[in-house]
Amino acid sequence: MTSAFRRFLLVCALALPVLAPGVALAQVLVMVSGQPITSNDVAQRMKLHQLIENKSPPQKQVLEELIDEKIKVLQAARFSIEADEDDVNRMFSNIAERSGRTADQLTASFAQSGLKVQTFKDKLRADYVWGQYVRARAPVVNIRDSDVIAALNKQGNADAFTATEYVLRPIILVVGGGSNAYGSRLAEANALRAKFNGCDAGLQMIKGMKETVVRSPINRLSSEIPEKMRAVLDKTEVGRLTPPEVSQSGVETFAVCEKRTVKGESSKKRDIKDELSNAQFQEQSKRMMAELRKTMLIQYMR
Repeated sequence: MTSAFRRFLLVCALALPVLAPGVALAQVLVMVSGQPITSNDVAQRMKLHQLIENKSPPQKQVLEELIDEKIKVLQAARFSIEADEDDVNRMFSNIAERSGRTADQLTASFAQSGLKVQTFKDKLRADYVWGQYVRARAPVVNIRDSDVIAALNKQGNADAFTATEYVLRPIILVVGGGSNAYGSRLAEANALRAKFNGCDAGLQMIKGMKETVVRSPINRLSSEIPEKMRAVLDKTEVGRLTPPEVSQSGVETFAVCEKRTVKGESSKKRDIKDELSNAQFQEQSKRMMAELRKTMLIQYMR
């Protein structure tokens, strides 16, 4: 063996990656338009499914999922739809916050399960850019009231299509800036609440009070009001005042002048609309992905 050939073998050996004991080279399973998906990618995604869903789908299903995600990112990029690292990190931090943890704590939780955080972030990026792409390219989703009613009837929730409409008159007992009169004005509001009986006469009486404002009527549906406030309004009889509360302007209460049942918006109706909109989006997404799979170069390596 010549010295020149020995030097050639030495250079080749130095160029090979050095692996830790027990670590094998990742096997390329699929190439999607020149981008590889490896056995490590599949293993990591299966761990993600196990962590989130407490189950591991078949390897073939996971591989097809990763192919779809490669296509999503590639196709969105063709239309300049991208998510940079800051965008992805913000999404990751929001998810961590909703789970009651910091981004670092969620990352550590992944690491304890043998999961690289980048695996999850890659999925976030693909889902985000694909959602933007589908909404930009697909027809506008229109959900008809008849579709919502049909869905409610199917669930046996036809009554959920009704809501309560409240007619309210906000009343503010003004407290000037820097004043310590909140206590006395709160006591005044409670006394007013005890003798207020009917919007017509009661509001006329209040308009004669000093430093007290009666605002124009407002109409609110029960579906538009936070649950806590809705409970207060439901307990307050028509023609009476709600319990007073301290606000930035002073002490505030509401005269409940009318309650009526109306056909229209309700929280259940909005939930059904969201479900139907999401179903239409998923159908459009599935159709567009099927079309793209016909045009993308997908090479299975085994």
